[in-house]
Amino acid sequence: MPAGVELRAWHLFAIFSGTIIGLILQPVPMGSVVLIGTTATMLTNTLTLSEAMAGYMNGTVWLIVAAFLFARAFSKTGLGRRVAYSFIRAFGTRTLRLAYALALTDLVLAPGIPSGAARTGGVLYPIVKSLASTYGSEPGPTAGRIGTFLMLSAYQVHAVTCAMFLTSMVANPLIAELTQKTVHIQITWAGWAIAALVPGLLCLVAMPYLVFRLTKPEIRDTPEAADLARAELAKM
Repeated sequence: MPAGVELRAWHLFAIFSGTIIGLILQPVPMGSVVLIGTTATMLTNTLTLSEAMAGYMNGTVWLIVAAFLFARAFSKTGLGRRVAYSFIRAFGTRTLRLAYALALTDLVLAPGIPSGAARTGGVLYPIVKSLASTYGSEPGPTAGRIGTFLMLSAYQVHAVTCAMFLTSMVANPLIAELTQKTVHIQITWAGWAIAALVPGLLCLVAMPYLVFRLTKPEIRDTPEAADLARAELAKM
């Protein structure tokens, strides 16, 4: 055994390594793997109860857990799609306004879905793809009709909304915790949102317009988008 490394540390290393392997192979659900690993540290007297549970006493961890629970609710209830189609029905009669409707959707969903990939890929992407297909805009020669613009606009907007709220991206609470530990400044949810409000809204206003000017979509009027939104809302 290397000098200076206690037997307890080797036990913890073995349990930690086994937990990581379990998370990769997933013989049981991830939650069960973590629970087994945590229990093993206590049963082997590698960690005390308070040491093993220390991470669960961290408010940042529970903030992330709560945000993921909200995200699951958005997904299961279809609330995210309902919000998107409501904005499209109200504003989606022109191509640029359609992009702003999608941006508003991302903004509304951002506080409750702590993943830009989940919001854009899980909620907005299927809707954008459906809208592009409605106008015959598919990957390839027809992408420039409207699809390229909508996809690029949604991508750029998602980068903005990820930075606007403490719970809009998993890394944000970790940044707040690191700030607390290093410079002793506590960043609250409201404090983060207020600080990001003005630059965030300015970027949300600018991004769709800039992408519109750069991509120059061939289709400028989109009355069918509002009709599609009404039809989808009627199905819900």
